[in-house]
Amino acid sequence: MAGPSDSSRNIQTPLGTVPVRDRSCPHCAADNRDVSGGPYSQGVWQVKTCPGCGFVYTDPAPDYSALSHVMAWERTTKVEEQRRAEARPISSPLSKATRFRLRLLPRRQAHDLIARYAAPGNVIDIGCGSGERSLDLSDDFVPYGIEISDALAAKAKIILASRGGTAIHAPASDGLNQFTDGFFTGATLRAYLEHEAQPKAVLNALYRVLAPRGIAIVKVPNYGSLNRRVMGRNWCGFRWPDHLNYFTPKSLAAMAGAAGFTCRFGVLGALPTSDNMWAVLRRV
Repeated sequence: MAGPSDSSRNIQTPLGTVPVRDRSCPHCAADNRDVSGGPYSQGVWQVKTCPGCGFVYTDPAPDYSALSHVMAWERTTKVEEQRRAEARPISSPLSKATRFRLRLLPRRQAHDLIARYAAPGNVIDIGCGSGERSLDLSDDFVPYGIEISDALAAKAKIILASRGGTAIHAPASDGLNQFTDGFFTGATLRAYLEHEAQPKAVLNALYRVLAPRGIAIVKVPNYGSLNRRVMGRNWCGFRWPDHLNYFTPKSLAAMAGAAGFTCRFGVLGALPTSDNMWAVLRRV
């Protein structure tokens, strides 16, 4: 997770002492250490817009070593829920109480998209959590996972083994490097790529382990959404420091293309009225 000068330091957070590293622009690698964070920054977590390519990202970022336990997703989620409840004492409880609304219309599911676009074979879930989501895959697929949280990776290893696969506890690029070329026919990156300090490196590594014409299903918050512009800092896509990258349809397609993928959103995958977007990346 090297930054422009590989500078590292420790900072205090509600979860304890966290080692962090400065970041260059994740897309074009520009050294933006002197660029100030914009209005969406929070404390030490500066949300910067790269002057060169326009990519939006958080600088600095927690070191990978912190993400294994101290800043593991299941721990930071509790802190984030408390922050949102305090920041929005009326709307936050109301949103939780009315989550049934999310089931009123059919929602995209990664396993359905895998079944539609991927050939039968091995499938990797990057940021697999406990591994339970992979059980939704049909028997045509053998599920594998990569998870940086030590506790979640241990659970995922047991669950995925029941389907003939396994989970690797490692940063995503390191985990992908343990597989041979073309090992997977498909991949899922659900609510993961926005958390990754080196998204471009991960996409490059993923390209190698996908078979020709292999596909990856990507779901990320849509920084280009109308709701972000209306809600500002209260937009649901902001999480400090969990969300390190803020993609628009254009920037996601550009980063995927730089790694060699084609990127398709379909008719409904990147609506400006949606806080999230879905993309199908295909290995050329």
